[in-house]
Amino acid sequence: MRNKLIALFLVFTVASAILAQKSKDPVARSLLLGIDLPSGALRYNGVFSVAVAKSVLEMHATSEQVLLTEVEVLVFPHPSDDKNAGMKNMEELKRSLQRSGYEIIPVANDDSYSWLRKGGSNFILFTSSTKRESNVYIGLANQLPGYARQSQQLLQVESAVSSVNEPLKTPPDATARDNSANTSPPEPSDNILPELIGKWGNLAGAKVNWQDASTGYMIVSGVSKGYDLELNADGTFVQRTVVTSGRPSYRVFVSTSGTWKQTGDQIWLYPGDRHYRKWENEIIMIDEHSVPEAYCMFWRRQINEVTARNCLYVRYSTHEIEQELCRE
Repeated sequence: MRNKLIALFLVFTVASAILAQKSKDPVARSLLLGIDLPSGALRYNGVFSVAVAKSVLEMHATSEQVLLTEVEVLVFPHPSDDKNAGMKNMEELKRSLQRSGYEIIPVANDDSYSWLRKGGSNFILFTSSTKRESNVYIGLANQLPGYARQSQQLLQVESAVSSVNEPLKTPPDATARDNSANTSPPEPSDNILPELIGKWGNLAGAKVNWQDASTGYMIVSGVSKGYDLELNADGTFVQRTVVTSGRPSYRVFVSTSGTWKQTGDQIWLYPGDRHYRKWENEIIMIDEHSVPEAYCMFWRRQINEVTARNCLYVRYSTHEIEQELCRE
């Protein structure tokens, strides 16, 4: 029931924005997924509709350190005499995905989201239905979250290419760390560079706004993303990600803490706790803890030529794009 209420709120707020735009086309196939769609499908191409849909997808993707590039917005209007149209649309969509060879990985704590994988392509999917229509938002992702990559099918696929990532597969001192679980953080290591110590990042981000052409008023969606990484001299770290949105009214806060080790141009992070919280209309809906696997990021330090700020440029071992984290 909780997830249905969240989905209904998302659909109402997002649909009210995208229906005001005229950029919609009847389609028979998904542009991103390349699958056949239930009859009557419409694709919305308006800048604001895509931006809002992307913010909905990023509510979950960003907290899992997944980046989205392309987004597709699909709407399936329901016939007035068919009360089960929404369920039929979702079942037909699922069958089409399976026929096309997609692996569907559900999200345990929110059934409106799921992850998709086919070959080397990854996607996040958001689905919901109201009495009037079914809504599907699709995002092309740079990777799957760690828990999704652990499915048996994915392990079989990834084993064929494991040799490519062999230098990064085993973090330094992994055996020693496994044998010292639940112990106090290690003493400062000789190979921790003083220049890395401190708090890096910015817990503020750009907002997405939209001007209603019919009224001239500026509608503020309030989408904001922030991230920081705190590396301490005692070998501990704290990593924070914040995503907020005024429309829909969402707030996600993820805090990961543990120990870290620097080896050459690599920083290895060993999480001891990951705290994930999500609010809807100032009511906390999800509050859970987990312990992710160790992960690696490449780093380099450089002065930003424009701002003259001391910045850390990091890239996860599974990413191709660097993030700029300036000293706070």
